[in-house]
Amino acid sequence: MFGDLLKELRTQKKVSQTELARAIGVSNGNVGDWERGRSKPGYDALVALSRYFEISAGRLLELPVASGELTCDDVPLTQMESDVIAMLRLLNPHDRKNAVDFITMLYEQATGEKGSIYSTYTEGNFKQTSGPAADGGSKSVIA
Repeated sequence: MFGDLLKELRTQKKVSQTELARAIGVSNGNVGDWERGRSKPGYDALVALSRYFEISAGRLLELPVASGELTCDDVPLTQMESDVIAMLRLLNPHDRKNAVDFITMLYEQATGEKGSIYSTYTEGNFKQTSGPAADGGSKSVIA
């Protein structure tokens, strides 16, 4: 459970809820609520916790570890890339699409090329494909 892991990490680091809260920029009430399972941290707090404890967001969220090494184009993912994927999964579909669109825009600005990578995922009863189309336009289909 997230709250138990958070308390364990905080105790190992020998910091109080107040000290942790101050270090990551939240109220000590938030930390207490997280540890008791009353609420969960949002994106910004999750990133701050991950950095503070120097562990992946996936580990904080206790996501199952897939067997084998995660790769993209046969290159192992870095810890940061794995963390981004874990955080992306926490977003609602609208915010997830915005994040992908933003990354696509940064890619296009950095390379001067239109992206040619599509992301496909399933949410509930619909399949969504979004990404730049091969013709340079933007493609977003919800079926």
